[in-house]
This record gives sequence, structure tokens and C-alpha cells, in this order.
Amino acid sequence: MRNFWSILSAYLAAWAIFFVYSATVGRRLTRLEEELRRLKSRTGRDE
Repeated sequence: MRNFWSILSAYLAAWAIFFVYSATVGRRLTRLEEELRRLKSRTGRDE
């Protein structure tokens, strides 16, 4: 039964790391898109 809890803990930790990483990448992408929109409007290139 000890192996079960070790495997379950590792599995949950891996998923937690994946979700935190995904959230971080999503937040960075949103900031990058906002920056790109801001720069396009600043240069007058609203495509």
C-alpha cells in the first residue's frame, strides 16, 4: 500500500506542475498579445 501512495503523490505532483506551467505560459501569452496590440496601435499598423 505504501507504493500506491508514493505513486499517487508523484502523479498528483506531476499534474500540479503541468497546470502551474500552463497557467504561467497562458499569462505570458496574454501579456505578449497586449504588448503586440499596443505596439501596433502606436505605429499605426492596425491589421
